Amino acid sequence: MSTMSTSQRNRMLVVVCLALFMVMLDTLVLGVALPSIQKSFDAGLADLEWFTNGYTLTFAVLLIPFGMLGERYGRKRMFLLGIAIFTLGSLASALSMHAWGLTLARALQGVGGAAITPISLTLVSAAFPPKFRAAAIGIVSGVSGLGLATGPLVGGLIVNGSPWQTIFWINVPVGALAVAFGWLWIRESKGEEKRLDLFGLVLIAASMLGIVFGLVRGNEAGWGEFEVWGPLAGGLLLLPAFVAWEWRHPHPLLSLRLFKSRDYSALIVAGFWLYAGIFGAIFLLTLFLQQAQGYSALGAGVREMAWTGATMVAAPLAGLFIGRLGTRRVLLTGLLLQTAALILFAVLIVANGAVFSFAYLAPAMVLAGLGMGLSLTPLSEGVLSAVPDSSSGEASGVANATRELGGVFGIAIGSLVFRQGGEIATPDQFGTHLTPVLYVYAAMLGAAFLATLLFYKRSRREAGEPGKILPAGAAVD
Repeated sequence: MSTMSTSQRNRMLVVVCLALFMVMLDTLVLGVALPSIQKSFDAGLADLEWFTNGYTLTFAVLLIPFGMLGERYGRKRMFLLGIAIFTLGSLASALSMHAWGLTLARALQGVGGAAITPISLTLVSAAFPPKFRAAAIGIVSGVSGLGLATGPLVGGLIVNGSPWQTIFWINVPVGALAVAFGWLWIRESKGEEKRLDLFGLVLIAASMLGIVFGLVRGNEAGWGEFEVWGPLAGGLLLLPAFVAWEWRHPHPLLSLRLFKSRDYSALIVAGFWLYAGIFGAIFLLTLFLQQAQGYSALGAGVREMAWTGATMVAAPLAGLFIGRLGTRRVLLTGLLLQTAALILFAVLIVANGAVFSFAYLAPAMVLAGLGMGLSLTPLSEGVLSAVPDSSSGEASGVANATRELGGVFGIAIGSLVFRQGGEIATPDQFGTHLTPVLYVYAAMLGAAFLATLLFYKRSRREAGEPGKILPAGAAVD
C-alpha cells in the first residue's frame, strides 16, 4: 500500500488530471479546425486524413511499450517524458509551415499521449489505497470526459475567432505547468524489476503498426489493395509470433500469466468491443449533426456536450457506485444504457427521417453519455484490480492498446457499412445509411455486455481487494 499522505496523493492527482485533460482535449479539438487547416496549407483529403492518422498510429503502437517502460525505468520519469514530448509536438504543430510538417508533429503528439495515458492510471493505482482507488479513477475518468466534452466546443470557439494554430499553442503552457508540478509532486515508483526484452518490444510495436495502418487506410485506399491487406496481414501474423517469443523468453516483456485471470481477460475483450461500438458511433453522429441536420461545427460541438457532458458527470459517480454495487454491476449497467441509446438513435431516424428537432435526440445522447461514464471507470478500475500492483503498467498498456484498436476497428467497420448503397446526396439518404451502422454498433456493445456478464465474476466483496489474480474458471462469492 502507498505511504503517501492524502495531500501528496491529491497533488499527484491534479497533475495526472491536467495531463490527461490536455491529451483528451486534443482528441476531438482538431476535427472542427480541419477546414481552416486545409485552406491554410491548400491540403488535399489525404493530408487531412493523415493529420488524424499520424496521431492515431503512434499513439496506438506505443501504448503497450510505454506502459512497460514505465514499470522498468520509473513511472514518474516516463510520465513526465510523455508530457514533455506531447508539449513539443504541440509546439511543432503550431509552428508547422507545410502539411507534412503538421503530420509529423501530430505523430510526435501521439508518442507523448501513448506515455501519458497508461502510466497515469498506473500512478493513481499505486498511490491510492483500495478503498479510495475507484473514486480516484472515477475522478480521472471524469476529467478525461471533460476533455472530450469540451474539445469540439473549444475548437469551434477558437476557429471562429483565432488562427487554427491557437489550438496547439494552448497546450504549451499547460504542458510546461504539468511537467513542473509533476517533478515536484509525483513520487517515483516502479513495477517488477526485469530485463528489457528488446526483440519483444519490436515485435509488438510492428504488429500494432501493421494492424492500425491497415485499418485506418482500408476505406480510403480499398480493402483489396496491397497497401491495406499487406500491413494488416503482417500485423496479425506478428501477434502469435510475439506470444510465442514471450512464452519462451526468461524475462518476457508482457507477462502472459496475466491472462490466466478470467476477470482481466474478460475486461480486455469488453474494452475492445466497448470502444469499437461507442467511439465509432460518436464519429458518425458528429457527421450526422453537421451534414444531415445542418449545424455548424460550433453548433454540433455544443450539442455533443449532451453526450460528453453526461459522461463527465457519470464517470466520477461510477467510482462511488463501485464501492456500493461492485464493479461488475456498474459496468453492466453502463453497457446496457449505451446499447439502448444507440438503438433509440436508430429508431428516431427510422421514424422521423434525418431532419428533426434536437429535443428528440438529446435524451438519447444523455443516455449514451451516462452509460459511457458508468462504463469507463469500472473498466479501468477492474483491469488494475485484477492484477498485482507490480504488473499494473503492462496491464494498463495492454488494456489501452486493445481499446484504441477497438476504436479504430469500429470506425473502419462502421465507415465500410455506411458507404454501402451508393452516394449520399440528401439528409434522408444520410440517415438511411446511418441506421444499419447504429445497429452494428449496438451489437458491438452487446458483445461487450456478454463478455462482462458471462466471464467477469469479481464480486462486490472483492471490490476492495486489488492485486488478486484468480485461476481461470475460479468461482467467487
